[in-house]
Amino acid sequence: MSIAANNQEWHYLAGVEVRGPISLEQLSALIAAGTLAETTMIAAKDAPQWRPAAQVLEELRGGNGASSTGTPELDGKRKRGSSLAEDLVYQIGITLNQVAGTEKLEGFSLKEMFSETFQKRSVAEMEDYLIVGTARTTPPIEEVQTGWPKPWLFARFLLFFGVIYFGFVFAYQQFRNPNLIPGLILMGAFAAPIATLILFFELNTPKNISMYRLGVLMSLGGIGSLFIALIGYDVSHLTWLGASSAGIVEELAKLATLILIVRGPRYKYTLNGMLLGAAVGAGFAAFESAGYAFRIGLSLGSQIMMDNIVLRGMLAPLMHVAWTAMVGAALWRVKQDKPITMATLGDPRFYRVLLLAMFLHMFWNSPWEALFYVKEIVLGLAAWFVIWGLVQQGLRQVKEEQQAVAAAGAETKSMIQV
Repeated sequence: MSIAANNQEWHYLAGVEVRGPISLEQLSALIAAGTLAETTMIAAKDAPQWRPAAQVLEELRGGNGASSTGTPELDGKRKRGSSLAEDLVYQIGITLNQVAGTEKLEGFSLKEMFSETFQKRSVAEMEDYLIVGTARTTPPIEEVQTGWPKPWLFARFLLFFGVIYFGFVFAYQQFRNPNLIPGLILMGAFAAPIATLILFFELNTPKNISMYRLGVLMSLGGIGSLFIALIGYDVSHLTWLGASSAGIVEELAKLATLILIVRGPRYKYTLNGMLLGAAVGAGFAAFESAGYAFRIGLSLGSQIMMDNIVLRGMLAPLMHVAWTAMVGAALWRVKQDKPITMATLGDPRFYRVLLLAMFLHMFWNSPWEALFYVKEIVLGLAAWFVIWGLVQQGLRQVKEEQQAVAAAGAETKSMIQV
């Protein structure tokens, strides 16, 4: 390691915070001690690009025995002290981070994040919580939360729609009145996608997108993406892929719909793109599930139809909503407050996430099956692993804007005083 490189000032990312400066030797010591991960993003002072620490250290050592994922000592320690399954999960996480352009999660805890889910809330609190996104209710950037959010409203929506759905089920089982079937299908198909969309609404900490706009986008996005997908199936000639062709056709259809409906520069945050993508995905998922339920009900009977509704509802958070949220976040990560161009779509920070969503969807639809829906659960967890990484980047983006605004304010104040 050169003396010049070690004498440079280096910064590293801890969650959404930029920390430092420290020397490269100090940074290497923190990684060796396990205080920082090998995937921690670092940059020299005034450097234009953040890169994984392991990659920087390997380059500066000139390839003298350092592995592609870190120092030999760290790799040996991981291999000796962990099981094969742990090593596999670790490597999958590293690969997903590299493909999606995300970093190791810092300060993330599912238990802490959802710690307020079941706290008692008043109706007034829920109403105030939902009234955001207008010119008068969007908070100034200085007041936006940059730590990990603590969503709770999504659970209320899931419970609300779930109760209505099972109310329809109970009524239908008692009276066998076919007039109840449309309501049963509607509530069952929309319950989980809407609840998942509300979760993404809560993760959008800038709170600059209203529920009205989400409702419009979910409706138009759902029918628009279904229409484009049907055209795609007719013209793509991908029938040789079987059901896996949906991974290509449907992901491109949802992306095209998102671009057509929300193509202006109004929304600039990565978290905005994630929410907007989730809205299109939720619409597609709900309408598709309703269609499947209707077809199954006609051909196989009401009981199998209801079983299918429950199954697709349980899997809904792992499917279309998550995939399109990933793609939307990646697209907005690149475009920010600029119009979408071919250069935007050709940026690897975007198209690699799109290809990942396609792969997850194709594998989901593949004929390979596992007991207890292990395949679907693993694929869904992979999607959410990427989503949490993109959320972390989105929170950091907001934090950096806050710092820029604060710096500009301090400079203006200083000029006035002079």
